[in-house]
Amino acid sequence: DEVIKVFNDMKVKKRKKAVLFCLSDDKKKIVVEEGNQILVGDIGDTVDDPYACFVKLLPLNDCRYGLYDATYETK
Repeated sequence: DEVIKVFNDMKVKKRKKAVLFCLSDDKKKIVVEEGNQILVGDIGDTVDDPYACFVKLLPLNDCRYGLYDATYETK
């Protein structure tokens, strides 16, 4: 439920650029990994390259689920 709420908030409120999720301690649920997110207000202020920053949040020796709000232009 928490993952769905974060996903819907990202679509509507547009306050988060990226969020990481991990398994709960009992390995039964996917939960938001606190502190591992990029807020839209940080882009250009404390985060120059949001995607590179997102990749750096990923642990080297563990698995994570992630949401990243990618922006692009088309003709």
